[in-house]
Amino acid sequence: MNLKKLFSLGRNRIPKAKSETDWRSLIERRCSSLSVGGFRPSGELTSSCFGEVRASRKGEIWPELHGEALWPVCQLNLLDAPFVPDNLSDIALLQVFVSEDYWSSDFATVDSSEEVLKSPFFIRVYDSLAELQQVKVPSHKSPFKAFEARWNDQVQVDYPTHDTMPIDFDQLGIGDYYDQEGIDGVLATKLGGWPSCIQSEPWWDYRMEGQGFEYALQLDSEEKANCWWGDAGTVYIARHKTKKHLWAIDFQCY
Repeated sequence: MNLKKLFSLGRNRIPKAKSETDWRSLIERRCSSLSVGGFRPSGELTSSCFGEVRASRKGEIWPELHGEALWPVCQLNLLDAPFVPDNLSDIALLQVFVSEDYWSSDFATVDSSEEVLKSPFFIRVYDSLAELQQVKVPSHKSPFKAFEARWNDQVQVDYPTHDTMPIDFDQLGIGDYYDQEGIDGVLATKLGGWPSCIQSEPWWDYRMEGQGFEYALQLDSEEKANCWWGDAGTVYIARHKTKKHLWAIDFQCY
């Protein structure tokens, strides 16, 4: 299959705007954005945080790849978020880990049920906060700094970049999309909304291997936590619609 056809896979199923008055309702999505640091931390076991994870179930093993402990990227308490997308609604706490050479792996997929990891990323989820305990953190080489984080109080309205535009905007005849007022995307670590694409749409939007995956959240570069995805990049995370233990990861940078 040629590249042009691959890029059109997701586009053929999208609705077209009927008039210039309804196009915003077709592309607006809600999201919850995260703030890292800047407040007195609670120290609670299940608080959201960047640069560390705090909780685990009894007997759980810290994720490793090729004998090396993964770096703790973040722990996100979804129960505290003002908005959670439907494809994350069964999750109370989500943790992300990464290996030092994450940048060398394109089109990463993660099976959160695996004990022997095959990907430089790992995602661990809990459907309840009950019975969680303080995790035992092994020695690792992470450069990240631990900061507690919290969700901003207000649900935000997010807009896509042209890469994931779900309508044929040009057919509206109202000018360039980026010339419209009020279509700024939410550039942050967030649940839901749209991926804040830097280079292109995420790989699951145009590759056959991405069929069944749906964008769920993104992790931004967080300066306070010294967490940088390449040159001020962003990690995008999608979840499979039916195989809930499967996740797809993409990252892009400037």
